[in-house]
Amino acid sequence: MAFLIFSAPFGIDESTYQSLAIIPNYLLVLGALLLWLAFIFLGIIARRYEIVLGEKTNWQFMVIAPTGILIFAFFQLIFCGIGGKMMLPKGGINYLAYGLFFLSGILSLIANFRFHRVTRGK
Repeated sequence: MAFLIFSAPFGIDESTYQSLAIIPNYLLVLGALLLWLAFIFLGIIARRYEIVLGEKTNWQFMVIAPTGILIFAFFQLIFCGIGGKMMLPKGGINYLAYGLFFLSGILSLIANFRFHRVTRGK
C-alpha cells in the first residue's frame, strides 16, 4: 500500500504527485462516502417520520437513490486511489462512473423534494 501511495508515474517528485493526485483522490472518495451517508441518514429520518406520523414518504426511494454515489466512489477508489492514476480511465468507465453519479444526484434531489413536500403538508 505504501508503494502505491508514494509512486510517482509522471516523472514528478513524490511530494508533488501526492499533493496533486493521491490526496485529492482520497478526499474525493471520502467526500462521496460522506454524501452517500448523509442521504442514507435522511432516508432513515423519512422512515421514522412515516412510522410516527403515518404519512407515506417513499423512504425506500430515498435510501436507494444515492447508490450511484457509492458506485462512483468505488470506481474512484479502485482506479485512482489504489491504482494510482490521476483520473478515471477513458473508454467507458469514466462515462459510467460520472453518469451514475449524475443520475444518483438527480434521483436524490427528486426523492428529497418529495419528502420536503410531505413535511410541508401539501
